[in-house]
Amino acid sequence: MAGGNDDALRLDARHALSTRRAALMRMGAIGLAAVFVGRGVRAAETHPGDPNTGYHKLAVTAKDYAFELPRRVPAGHTEITLRNEGSEEHHAMFMRLNTGTTTADFMRAAKQQDIAALFAISSSIGGPGSVDHGQASTVIINLLPGAYVVICIVPDAQGMPHYKMGMLAALTVTEAAHAEDAPAADLTIDLVDFAFDQLPRQIRGGQHLWKVLDTGAQLHEMVLNRLAPGVSFEQAKAILMAPPTKPTAATGADASSATAHAAPFTAVAGVAPMNPASVNWAVLNLADGDYFAVCYVPDPKTGRPHFDLGMIAPFSVTS
Repeated sequence: MAGGNDDALRLDARHALSTRRAALMRMGAIGLAAVFVGRGVRAAETHPGDPNTGYHKLAVTAKDYAFELPRRVPAGHTEITLRNEGSEEHHAMFMRLNTGTTTADFMRAAKQQDIAALFAISSSIGGPGSVDHGQASTVIINLLPGAYVVICIVPDAQGMPHYKMGMLAALTVTEAAHAEDAPAADLTIDLVDFAFDQLPRQIRGGQHLWKVLDTGAQLHEMVLNRLAPGVSFEQAKAILMAPPTKPTAATGADASSATAHAAPFTAVAGVAPMNPASVNWAVLNLADGDYFAVCYVPDPKTGRPHFDLGMIAPFSVTS
């Protein structure tokens, strides 16, 4: 990347991404430590099953700023696909409500400024991770019976989490007649404090099923980004690590610019933020290219995004 136009693109990308960084740092500074650290959901015990076993499918459509999905689904291992028809990056966090908490309680808590209010009455079991416009993300989750709310906590360019703009939807998981075994994964990724443990540097192209576990003490996510041709991991990392900047007339950047239009990489798959001890299976179909995994969740002690603490890693895909 060279020349004036490329420099403007870099500045625009830096503004859009650092705005998200700044918003995440604010979220990390609102007392999440008491909620996230040492608190988690115990994943249901599972055993490897037949990889050809079919699962109930749940389709979720993300728009600016709303979800479309069924209101009720049966319990069990479920293949959940998020399709992003919005202009901004979105994910789908499945928040399982604590016993005695109602959907109305959750909706009232969602109006509070402090996101910790949501985690005081519910826990995230993960879900399809952040993807840009036109992309789709698929995971398999063992949905237990109960009440859920699906939310997006990705902030807009002004730092407003999408769920506060209407991006949340209630879901009831009903008892099922029988339960399917867990899928057999071809790779296991541990989300630890602060790294993607066991993520290879080189991966074959095509279809994959990754078992992704949060074995750390904090909430973690895994966003898989595909780098644009000619863009290095070091360049992308530098953009993410840069301090927040303001748009200028020279760059033509605007505070409402979507990351998808500015960044030299595209979010194509992943797993949404999930509480410790949670497990998702990421269903992937990776094209050849250069990628990196990243976690944007803020550290409750410092407010710094986890990628600042080392939770960012490159890998390449080749057929």
